[in-house]
Amino acid sequence: MQPHYSSYVTGLSGGNKLMPKLKKDATKKVSVKKPRVKRVDKKESSLPKARPITIDVIADDEEVLFRQPLAELPADDAEERAGLDVQKKFFSDLVAEMKDKKGGKSLRGTLPETGLVLGDKIGKHKSLNLYRRIAFQFIALTVLLLLVVAYFFLPSLTIKLYPSAEVVADTMSFRIAAPGSEDDELETNNSRNLAGEIQVLPLSAEKVYEASGEEILGEEVVGEVTLHNEYNKAQPLVAKTRLLSADNKLFRLQEAVNIPAGGTVKVAVYADQATEDMAIAPTRFTIPGLWLGLQDKIYATSEEAFEYRHQVKHYVKQRDLDQAMSDIKKTLSAKAEKALSGLGGGNQAVAYALDDNAAVITVDAKLGEEKAEFIVSAENNLTVALFAKEQAESLVKAKLAFLLPDDKRLSSFTGDDINYRLDVVDAATTSGTVTASFKGSMSLRTDADIIDKRQLVNLNQAQISEYLSAFPEVESYELIFFPAFIKRAPSLADRIKVEVVQ
Repeated sequence: MQPHYSSYVTGLSGGNKLMPKLKKDATKKVSVKKPRVKRVDKKESSLPKARPITIDVIADDEEVLFRQPLAELPADDAEERAGLDVQKKFFSDLVAEMKDKKGGKSLRGTLPETGLVLGDKIGKHKSLNLYRRIAFQFIALTVLLLLVVAYFFLPSLTIKLYPSAEVVADTMSFRIAAPGSEDDELETNNSRNLAGEIQVLPLSAEKVYEASGEEILGEEVVGEVTLHNEYNKAQPLVAKTRLLSADNKLFRLQEAVNIPAGGTVKVAVYADQATEDMAIAPTRFTIPGLWLGLQDKIYATSEEAFEYRHQVKHYVKQRDLDQAMSDIKKTLSAKAEKALSGLGGGNQAVAYALDDNAAVITVDAKLGEEKAEFIVSAENNLTVALFAKEQAESLVKAKLAFLLPDDKRLSSFTGDDINYRLDVVDAATTSGTVTASFKGSMSLRTDADIIDKRQLVNLNQAQISEYLSAFPEVESYELIFFPAFIKRAPSLADRIKVEVVQ
């Protein structure tokens, strides 16, 4: 029987080598003791996956012998064969353990001859990595959730509104009835009746006015001189008596005079010829009509320069009459206010009526009359109503409260903001109707809700300012963002707070 050979090729034996192997009996099999693998703990680092390559080439014994007859066969080395069997067994175990690695089993082994320890607790290392990934994912999700919660619930916006003062004005009427009169009894369905009294005060005024109408008749030089009489007898002088200045300019007296002995008399003079050069400075005059011996005893002097002017005739124009009548009415009104200042006071309010058209006006000149001035006089009656001030103010405040919107409050109002006017007077019943004109200031209430916070969601600062500027009730505002670097309104309307600052 031909001997049977088996050969194999391995990459770990130092090259591709054909080794014939004789079959031996089981009883002659050499027992090789497996070397003890020393366990070495290595750092947690997994070995690279090894891909063993094993090639078994089994050919028919006869074909090998006949096709490639061997001249010589190497001697059977039992020790070498035992080493190869150990390596084969090791790598087989290594491959098996690497396959088991996918199932979580540990890989351990020692490379023969080198003493290299292979494997670590692969399952434990894999579990640690898995737990680490789960922990990182949990932390990441937690941080993301916190960011989302912070984005919606952390930012806030506080808007402080400073309201503007708006004017509210209106009028109301109430009736004043004198005590004891028929109208003194207040009607049950009318709370606008006030107890008071009606008084009538007479007014009068008189003034002098100048006429503005002028008609130029010519030119004249006028002045005033003082006549001196140093003689022991009185000296009469007729009108138009001549006066001669030192520079031989002739003037005349406007009227006749009588100069007493040792006395002086002032009299008006005019130039004999009205020219501008006749307006002379103060000087001494002689009287050519007197005896030469008396001229140094009876003479004239001037203390002021003479005036050159046009000779004008004044007359009354229609404008003069109209202005005089308007002014005399204003004079009556001024006297009425002076009379009212002494009335009322304390708890009494005053309303009055002064009808300018009812005034009786008298003028002592007619249209076109030649007059330099004229006199105008006027008379009228001032009707006064006196009534309770507090009661009237209460009625006015009640009317204001009725006029205020629900989101507004009365911010400013005093009794001085009410003006009373007496409209109708019934002389028979001594009663009248008073109209009160009043005004006050209103502003937003602290609980006013004029801002729709839903309209502000996600708006930036410029858009919020544009929205708030559309409210006339708001004079100014202040935006407080939190955090301060986020200049945008929160995404939730509940995170927006609106405050009205008074």
